[in-house]
Amino acid sequence: MFTPHPINLLDFVISISSAIDHIDSRLAHHHKRVAYIANQIAREIGVSQKSQYDVVLAGLLHDIGILSAQERGKLLEFDDAPDHDRHCEVGYQLLNKFRHFSDVSTIIRYHHPGKDGTAGVAVPLESRLLHLADRIEVLIDKEQPVLEQVDRIVAAIARNAGDTFCPEHVEAFSELAWREHFWLDVISPSLEQVLINNCRSYSIELENDDLIDFAELLAHIIDFRCHFTATHSSGVAAVASNLAHLIGFSATECQKVRVAGYLHDIGKLAIPGELLAKKGYLSSAEFRVVKSHAYYTYRILEPLQGLDEIKTWAAMHHERLDGYGYPGRYPGRKIPLGARIIAAADVFTALLEHRPYRASLAKQEVRSKMQELTARNVLDGKIVDTLLSNFDDIDACRAHAQEVARQEYLRFSDLLVADLAACG
Repeated sequence: MFTPHPINLLDFVISISSAIDHIDSRLAHHHKRVAYIANQIAREIGVSQKSQYDVVLAGLLHDIGILSAQERGKLLEFDDAPDHDRHCEVGYQLLNKFRHFSDVSTIIRYHHPGKDGTAGVAVPLESRLLHLADRIEVLIDKEQPVLEQVDRIVAAIARNAGDTFCPEHVEAFSELAWREHFWLDVISPSLEQVLINNCRSYSIELENDDLIDFAELLAHIIDFRCHFTATHSSGVAAVASNLAHLIGFSATECQKVRVAGYLHDIGKLAIPGELLAKKGYLSSAEFRVVKSHAYYTYRILEPLQGLDEIKTWAAMHHERLDGYGYPGRYPGRKIPLGARIIAAADVFTALLEHRPYRASLAKQEVRSKMQELTARNVLDGKIVDTLLSNFDDIDACRAHAQEVARQEYLRFSDLLVADLAACG
């Protein structure tokens, strides 16, 4: 068995949502609030428990296709911008291959239907609920008492009934709006637990294969935010799992290392895309922000039961044997072997990739750099020796994994061009 017990999908998605909201203080708690509002309206109109659950997942992830600060800013405006559908399509393309997100991704795809809907498409009811909830949330002034704003928000939504929003949904919202507990839940610091409680009657548990597939999906979401690292985590996962096998890890342990490789950079969800895609070297202040991704990797994974080794191995991939790594500055004796494997795989993969500040290194240059890092007590010498002794085989596995990821990236890269340009 890969994990002691299955991982709850909602718990995982809530952690991801928290990281997305961290990128921009203007969006603090936005996704959770949208998820709650949409769920409450869905319950009010009597949709199925599955639809209620799906609209929560969609609410928590609805803006995952946004890469630039400019687009994030536009979404805080009440009136829909003409180009809102781009991030909806990107979100759909990122999520739709995971079997448990088939309906969720479609909800996200059409959650900004506009006044005339989406030409030639029957917009799902859940998408319309999500759109309404999203627009309600942006009307809330976070600096003012929420109960003092009810009349203004209800009036603004009512003015758009039948034009932008479904009248039945607006009526359901109007009923909810007169209940003080609805608004107090929206701004409650315990909103995560409220969402979990509301979804107790319907849940999805991730077994081993699902967890691997979901980790790979998350790797794409992380890496596709910047074309320089569009296949990085896939390469790290392949190198790390091969190294683990050669070092003597069991089949189950190798699977865990693979998942840790996919997830090692998940903390980058909390880092502005503009920094991740910046051409040229980062300033010292920018680099400190980017370095924090290792900390957020652990914090995103921390609430999940059954992933103890995986979250530790993933989060410690920038620790160094000499104690000068980050974020914990742990000395070598406190860095577990799995984390040392991920660290070596991360460096090896990065050296073979093109980056904004340098071209990929040749085979001999990679060897020299890895040996230098071993001599400086940065990487584990035994792991590096194993890697270099099997350089060609491991590199072939890396290249194959990254080519598969590259093809997936190219499948919808045209949708990202405008966002990547904004990040540049």
